[in-house]
Amino acid sequence: MNACSHCWSRYMDAMVLSREASDPSISKALIREAYTWLQRYFDAEDRAVAQLERLAAR
Repeated sequence: MNACSHCWSRYMDAMVLSREASDPSISKALIREAYTWLQRYFDAEDRAVAQLERLAAR
């Protein structure tokens, strides 16, 4: 779950920065970056859940 926490933190940081950006193009780029981190978060969460399910099946 460490990867999940890292990705979530990066997502939140990028969203905060996007709100603080005065240039709309920078804000838009930061929002894109945030959603990339959000997708990575979901991917990491899926991997973590799958690993827990494999361990529980043993």
